Amino acid sequence: MATRTHAQTHQAGRHLAVAEALLRGLPAKLKGAQTYVEIGEHTAQVMVAAKGAWMIADIEKFTALTCSRVILVHITVDGHDFYVADGDTLRAEVQARHRRFLEQVGGVRPRNPDSRNTVIKPEDVTAWRDQWRLLT
Repeated sequence: MATRTHAQTHQAGRHLAVAEALLRGLPAKLKGAQTYVEIGEHTAQVMVAAKGAWMIADIEKFTALTCSRVILVHITVDGHDFYVADGDTLRAEVQARHRRFLEQVGGVRPRNPDSRNTVIKPEDVTAWRDQWRLLT
């Protein structure tokens, strides 16, 4: 069996989000080539995790985004889960967790001081699980 690429995994997550919305009776389609879907009247950013967490390469760029909704797709060995979040609230939560992490390590990342990476773990977003009503 061939190993899937990161791009294939991400595209599969976008398609899964559209399929789930359609199965819930919401109008849905892919928007653009990479990141977004349109569900109802909302454009949503889709983020896909297949290794346990959603990686954010640059916290400043992530928190500067303005998309009103974010769909986190968690692909597991048993299937997939969806977390549908209000974009502003999710970004504020991610930023607050990142600040707390930096405070715990003295304000500078210990292994790579120049890194702007952060992570969203499934346990950070349990309140957003299956909140498809945010897209109606």
